[in-house]
Amino acid sequence: MSHPNILFLMGDEHPVFMNGCYGHRSAQTPTLDALSASGATFDAAYCASPLCAPSRAALLAGRHIHTLETWDNASPFRSDWPTFAHSFRYAGYRTILCGKMHFVGPDQMHGFEERWTQDIYPADFQWTRKSREGSIYNDGQNVDRVMEAGIGWTKDMDYDEEVLFRALYGLRRISAEKPFMLCVSFTGPHYPFKAPQEYWDHYTDDDVDLPKMPADFARGDHAHVKWLRDIGGYNTLVSDDICRTARHAILGRISMLDDYLAKILRVLREQRLDEDTIIVYTSDHGDMMGEHGLWFKQASYEWSSRVPLLFSGPGIPAGHRSAEPVSLLDMGSTLCGLAGIESLNPRPDGRDITDLVQRTRADGPGLAIMENYSECLWRGIRTVRRGNCKLNITAGSEPEMYDLANDPDEWHNIAQDEAYLSTREELERLALTDWNPDALDEQRWQSEERRDAIMRAAHATQSYGWQYPSPSPEHPIGVIA
Repeated sequence: MSHPNILFLMGDEHPVFMNGCYGHRSAQTPTLDALSASGATFDAAYCASPLCAPSRAALLAGRHIHTLETWDNASPFRSDWPTFAHSFRYAGYRTILCGKMHFVGPDQMHGFEERWTQDIYPADFQWTRKSREGSIYNDGQNVDRVMEAGIGWTKDMDYDEEVLFRALYGLRRISAEKPFMLCVSFTGPHYPFKAPQEYWDHYTDDDVDLPKMPADFARGDHAHVKWLRDIGGYNTLVSDDICRTARHAILGRISMLDDYLAKILRVLREQRLDEDTIIVYTSDHGDMMGEHGLWFKQASYEWSSRVPLLFSGPGIPAGHRSAEPVSLLDMGSTLCGLAGIESLNPRPDGRDITDLVQRTRADGPGLAIMENYSECLWRGIRTVRRGNCKLNITAGSEPEMYDLANDPDEWHNIAQDEAYLSTREELERLALTDWNPDALDEQRWQSEERRDAIMRAAHATQSYGWQYPSPSPEHPIGVIA
């Protein structure tokens, strides 16, 4: 085969720190651990935005959030942005999407030729919230959801069962006549904080670590953290028992996802496709899981913004790790580089990190830039990670900076420390390049107001936007039947 297949696997809201290959002492993730051992593991990979739809659009298009104008989970992803799926399609690949990608708008393909499932979340504007007057949140994303943690089966697990079935069905029938680029994207281990009994029983309470919280945990909160804390109800910590139960459930859900991945990779081997396939695993963002007293995503802290990133397959040396900061914005250029094809992206904001994946150069200072205009935030925030330092900037507030080598839990803001003055100036320069927070907040607020008007009209007539249709019972995999 002249070009390798690409199997791009995704979890959703997957905390990087709750995996064996990333150092968790009790996480049962043998499939992810084996991928890590057989290829490249990135220890400082960041999402493009700690929210589903913006992060996924930026991942596919390789462009910053403010360029795409995919501000939140109800923002349309315009069809005139080329994605890496377009690049693979142009190169003669069969391009397939199976599972969640959270496309908002009438284009539910974005370069993929085939889609084996519908999406799990709305494709219209119904999750729009107006934040010009202050921070808002999407229904149900507050501390009350954490209190519901425990054993159980949820609707999104039904969805993931369908994604798994259709992925296995399709892989068993896929033709080897031309290479494929298949993205299989699950909604686990996204909250609700539930795990089926089978996977709950993988762990005991002794396997679950709790966050280390100082008594004055909220004293140094940056403005964006105060917005999150106030609107989510996090000014008082949940009890240790509730926190442990929620983390126990997500560990179970991660093991459940790991089993799904194992089944997919088993069929890949059975079809004798494994030696010609590059396998990638990542997530759209993480989850705070009680760190800093916060839950869900939207924060710039490591638990929310860092993601697992693993590569394995032909041309990738086994068992090496990179500490260089990288971004999901880098994925399109990198996948094209690994496949040896031309990227159709005319001006990517990400980098081609093929040399890091293939270990042909040593780690450098790297660069990861993240933007966040999501629910629960009044003003947009930009985060820059270069080397060991991470800077957060939002309009109307002093910058915030952390040295992650000396302060991995991000408790000591060094933005005013003279010893870091030159580093702060460099990161501020990078953050403010082509980024005007006041102008972009105004663009975002106007977008919210337009979408709100459209949805009010839709509600008045009981007519809603777009959705990709489910494959029919007669043709359960659509064009593959």
